[in-house]
Amino acid sequence: MFQDEELKVEQPAITQLIKLGWTYVPGTHLAPVAAGKDAQSSAERAYYRDVVLVQRLESALRKLNPWISSENLGKVMRELTHPNHAALMEYNHSIYEMLVNYLSVEQDLGKGRKGQTVKIIDFDNPANNEYLCTNQFKIEGAHQNVIPDIVCFVNGLPLAVIECKSPYVADAISEGINQLRRYANLREPTSEEGAQKLFWYNQLMVSTCRDQARVGT
Repeated sequence: MFQDEELKVEQPAITQLIKLGWTYVPGTHLAPVAAGKDAQSSAERAYYRDVVLVQRLESALRKLNPWISSENLGKVMRELTHPNHAALMEYNHSIYEMLVNYLSVEQDLGKGRKGQTVKIIDFDNPANNEYLCTNQFKIEGAHQNVIPDIVCFVNGLPLAVIECKSPYVADAISEGINQLRRYANLREPTSEEGAQKLFWYNQLMVSTCRDQARVGT
């Protein structure tokens, strides 16, 4: 990253997110810990290929669904972290459906065993969710690492990726869009040049340069 990208675009964007109520955690603090099993268990991620902050996701699910059993919590966690689909758009659509239409699990809450709705995000009371943003979030791809400028997590899920470009780059916004497409393996899908898993969960892709931005889904 160019220094002016960090100083003139990335840092102001993070500052604005903090003003809007997001908690900022540097990407280095979300990196896996290599020093033994105990250290890894307390880390936010076990491996660089992981894109979900599982402890935060589990905590949010327990908070929003205090009735849920450990068995059903495990099922929901697996549904969210290990979906099984063939292509990026199928993964993304499946996650979207789970986010907005919720999930259902069989559990007896005192009136017999029946389907219970599991909230992943509380849309009715946004303050019940956890909002975290980070920068320089390193992810292991199939052939190389990718490091998006800013990733925004809601309840541990990476729902937005922001690419910041220097005001001195020609056609900066288009350059940022091109880089986002590379990260998502949308530019040359057969080359696997990015880390597609990050975009299973993505709801917003943003390319920004100072006071300009383009947003896509």
